[in-house]
Amino acid sequence: MKEQFNIETEIPIDLLAGMEGVIKPAEIDKDIKGRWDIIKGCLAEAIADLIAMRKREGDFLARDIAKSLDYIEKNVDQINEEAIDLLPYYQERLKERISVLTEGTIEIDPERIAQEAAFLAIKSDISEEIIRVKSHIQQFHMLMNSEEPAGRKLNFLLQEINREFNTMGSKIGKANLSHIIVNVKSELEKIREQVQNVE
Repeated sequence: MKEQFNIETEIPIDLLAGMEGVIKPAEIDKDIKGRWDIIKGCLAEAIADLIAMRKREGDFLARDIAKSLDYIEKNVDQINEEAIDLLPYYQERLKERISVLTEGTIEIDPERIAQEAAFLAIKSDISEEIIRVKSHIQQFHMLMNSEEPAGRKLNFLLQEINREFNTMGSKIGKANLSHIIVNVKSELEKIREQVQNVE
């Protein structure tokens, strides 16, 4: 064309490439069935490796979570044991407070102190929360041993367990029990982070 029409300028390749029909892609052999035997072996091996890796990771997570649950269960038992003796604790605390407020000028009626302490002990009763926490932990173990996906259910149970410990913390005014509850909640947070990796 340059010779025929005496064209002096260069003809850019993109001009030719952009014209329909000048450049055509080569036909590619799409014989997938013929190649499937090669692909199938690689794919099967990759899937087997993925499943094995997920199983190892799952076993590690399960052991780590189980260890944390054991720690929480021990602390629940300790909280339960110490919460039983709340009546004498509240009686002594009431006597001390009244004595400080009145500077020893008023004689304390032991019967009245016993009544008020009993009222505080009833108000601080955490037996229901203890029962529910133990039940939730038992359900947690069952879900972890299940073959079905349980990530959402485990997350929900963690929220319920956390709620029970919040209630215990607000009911009990005993400092050492409050410290135990704070430690348990910290452990629950660790479990919650791990559960995010569970389907």
